[in-house]
Amino acid sequence: MGTGQASKSGITATATKNGVAKLGLDRNKEGIVNIAFSDDTLSIKGANPDGNVEVGKISRRSSVVVEGVAAAQRNSEDIPTYGTQVLGMAVAALAYVGIGTISGFSGGMLPLLTDSENDIQLDKYRVGLFTSVINLGAAAGCIVGGFPHVMVGHRSYLLVALPLSLAAWIILAMSHDIWVVLSARAFLGFTMGVIVFTSSKYVAECAHDSVREKLVNALETSRQFGYFFVYAVCCSDLSWRELALVCGCVSTILPFIGFLYVPSAPKWLATHGRVDHAYDSLVFFRGQHYDSRKELNAILDKLSKTEGADNALYQLRQLKDPIILRFVVLFAFIHFASQFNGNVVTGAYAIYIFKAADVSSISPYVSMVVVGLARVLSTLFYLVEVERVGRKPLVIVPFFLAGASLFVLGAFFYAQATGGAFGELEWVPVTALSFFSFFSNIGFPVLNLTRGELLPPVARSTGGAILYATYYFGGFAASLSFSYIVSAIGMHGTFWIYCFVNILVVVVDYLDLPETRGRSLEEIMEEQRHEGASPSHHDHAS
Repeated sequence: MGTGQASKSGITATATKNGVAKLGLDRNKEGIVNIAFSDDTLSIKGANPDGNVEVGKISRRSSVVVEGVAAAQRNSEDIPTYGTQVLGMAVAALAYVGIGTISGFSGGMLPLLTDSENDIQLDKYRVGLFTSVINLGAAAGCIVGGFPHVMVGHRSYLLVALPLSLAAWIILAMSHDIWVVLSARAFLGFTMGVIVFTSSKYVAECAHDSVREKLVNALETSRQFGYFFVYAVCCSDLSWRELALVCGCVSTILPFIGFLYVPSAPKWLATHGRVDHAYDSLVFFRGQHYDSRKELNAILDKLSKTEGADNALYQLRQLKDPIILRFVVLFAFIHFASQFNGNVVTGAYAIYIFKAADVSSISPYVSMVVVGLARVLSTLFYLVEVERVGRKPLVIVPFFLAGASLFVLGAFFYAQATGGAFGELEWVPVTALSFFSFFSNIGFPVLNLTRGELLPPVARSTGGAILYATYYFGGFAASLSFSYIVSAIGMHGTFWIYCFVNILVVVVDYLDLPETRGRSLEEIMEEQRHEGASPSHHDHAS
């Protein structure tokens, strides 16, 4: 390949093996080429018969490697292959299974951990810590662990987090000291926070625009499958220590091997000036016949217009925008309060709730598996309906029905405590909790999707980390307080409180969150600014 110069700026470019022109300038300390002046045509001799390459837009303040693509080579298809994109999602999904196994582990193991014959016996206080401390660790994982992935990359960060998660599972299984067990649970929560944040970012940056939303949404199915898996294994004769080893191996070894064979996300590579590697990553995920250079051009051009947008401090400064701050505060409230809707508690205390129902005709473990299956089915329903129904109905209706299910469950426990006939209907607990789990796990993914659609890219990573942390702080408070609330007002009163929280989420969504389906972020933000920087109270269309 030859080199050429732009007519005024004196910029020298060299064509790489992939047809991408890299400027012959010194890099700054971050390894990014700085370009400050030229809008001139850049030509490379010998690149094609005309001696020209196509160059993306160069802003007058850009900090990216400028790309050039040989015009004669841009004759490939515009439709990418999807097999390798699904493969990348599947690898991340295996890691997401671990989130469900960590969260659901206590759901079936509490009877063994509170057994007087067990070498580790948990009292009420330590049961609360065992179920809740993972959420405290996850909050720290989102905040502290959410930022290094910008420097080392999503894939590399996961290759570190997964072995650490396995080590925590092994320590949990081998320890005979209660505080070491609780510390292992807390560290499992930390890795959970890293995985939930980093895996979703990896899939989002590797997927093509046409399938990005579907692949990211599919991760939720894997998380719920983790619950189902751990509930099903609890029906076996395995001890809680053996179950911990099974969960650890299944949820870490397979995704670790998978990440060894998939490349890093192309956007992250491009952001760090590794243009050739970004191109190779795009070819891997899009196929040989797709015009990966065109997409690389678009990525680099977008990066040139959002210089510093991946910097955490830059993103924090964007949160001062009144509209963005309003949405962050609103979602922080929803994320924290919604953890008291019963979803996190029914996952962590599933077997405890069914044993409290004192139903003889249905095994508590079988009931727990049925609820786990309802969790998985809910995400499949969500994947189908989210493409057809507005965001607001998919939050309002499921949360309302989830609240109604808990009202029925509370009525069962009240009737049981007072000798009412309704308390003798043994099918009520498993039915009510199954319906609750089904509807609740439709509403939560839609809330997360709406959050992503309302936060602009310049605040999405940092704002998302803060909101994930708020979500897990709420989960910590809900799990820790459950047994104390039950002691104070009974099982029926506890579920009626959770019913009220579901209705509260319905009201807040109806009044304060705009519909986002089929609307651009620019359109929504302009509407909010026009209405005085407050979320719309009028847009309730589906």
